[in-house]
Amino acid sequence: MPEIWRKAIEQELDEKDIELLNILSKERRFSEEELEDFAKELKISSKEAKEGLKELRDKKILLKDKISIIDQLKIWDGYYIVLIKATISPPIVGPGFEFPTGWRIEKYLEKLKEAEKRLKLNLIRHAYCLQGTEWDILLIVSVKSQKEYALFMDEVAKQGWISKVWSIIPMELGNQWIFDPIAVPSVKDFKERVKNIKIKK
Repeated sequence: MPEIWRKAIEQELDEKDIELLNILSKERRFSEEELEDFAKELKISSKEAKEGLKELRDKKILLKDKISIIDQLKIWDGYYIVLIKATISPPIVGPGFEFPTGWRIEKYLEKLKEAEKRLKLNLIRHAYCLQGTEWDILLIVSVKSQKEYALFMDEVAKQGWISKVWSIIPMELGNQWIFDPIAVPSVKDFKERVKNIKIKK
């Protein structure tokens, strides 16, 4: 018998809500009319506005166009920040020692993706390599249930390279948790800190 989806029940979500969320989470490009509105606000041509957006995309600063921001804690039954300590030794570099090129944290991230693929899951949202700490990897995962998370971690543990795992669950306070994925510096700050500073050559 499949497990219930607790968050969906709490939020009174129906099938149409989930379909709508899936549509909202897909990228939609700006229309010509919207580009013209940007151009008017910036007092530039539509072509310059389009080129500006393209440049931001090319630099990977603008990652997605017109994508909705969805509160993950309201959707997934499990949202975990996971610290992983691997049974690896970092490279020793110094006089008489060559850098051991075989030591790569990426291979452990590949193993995490392999475990995910074997279980036919899509749960890893972020992955970070940690330095200057006893922990080696930080993951952010979202799952349908605690059982699914445990199943994934068991599969990873079978690979034999993990010595310790510590999970953190973000907490909500007053139906809100602190996460702002769209903050950018103000134009005022840019003018004060960048534009008006004369660079000495």
